[in-house]
Amino acid sequence: MNYTIFLGILNLILLSRLRLISRDKGVNRSDLWVMTIIPLLGLPFLSVSLSWILLTFYLIGHPALVWLLEKQKKRLNRNRMLVLLLHIIVVAVLCSPLFELSTNELAANVLAGINDVFLPDIVITDGLVGIVHLFIFGLLMVLNEVNIILRYVLKLVGLKSLGKTKEVDQKEYNTGRIIGLLERIFVFLFVLLNQFAAIGFILAAKGVTRFKDFESRTFAEYVLIGTLLSALLAMAIAFMVKSALLF
Repeated sequence: MNYTIFLGILNLILLSRLRLISRDKGVNRSDLWVMTIIPLLGLPFLSVSLSWILLTFYLIGHPALVWLLEKQKKRLNRNRMLVLLLHIIVVAVLCSPLFELSTNELAANVLAGINDVFLPDIVITDGLVGIVHLFIFGLLMVLNEVNIILRYVLKLVGLKSLGKTKEVDQKEYNTGRIIGLLERIFVFLFVLLNQFAAIGFILAAKGVTRFKDFESRTFAEYVLIGTLLSALLAMAIAFMVKSALLF
């Protein structure tokens, strides 16, 4: 399998799915356009073949499936997880030796241009490109996909979103979402940098700022479970990226 192409296509898909971060009640038409156009930007850099044609049809057609599944409001996060799994499987098959997706001369020329203009003292190899794609993949997973998994798991254990209760107002809920997003980014980066003590500092700082709110047991349980699970998932992705880099 060509892992560089595999990760490159997935990264474009994950980038388009960032629109889901603020979509608690399903996507709209503009979201679908973004989720269609961004992944297609990688097609000019791939050689035209049967696999290229199949990938094109899939990227153009998958928003219709997304639109259909997004109408199931009670299964929103589960369906989003299933769509992500479908993306991974389809792209993996098309990048496998069975279909052999490959880059074309345009990709090589663009890479050479970047090398000459921005990084003249560094030789950009396929391995280096793969490392960059792997890091971006992990970061995009932490930014949005982990949040989808987190919310689905919290629902499975019977914890309702605080944004739908009287515990907090919508502004505070949105602030908490941003805090959680930054928390996962820091955890991801600190694991890659082997700065595990800093992770404890981040979690402790969050606990201090929320200390007064912990008087509510419902709030405390939700924040504690959410924080620990969020950090755990971010660490898991970071360790996977780290292991792939060492491999």
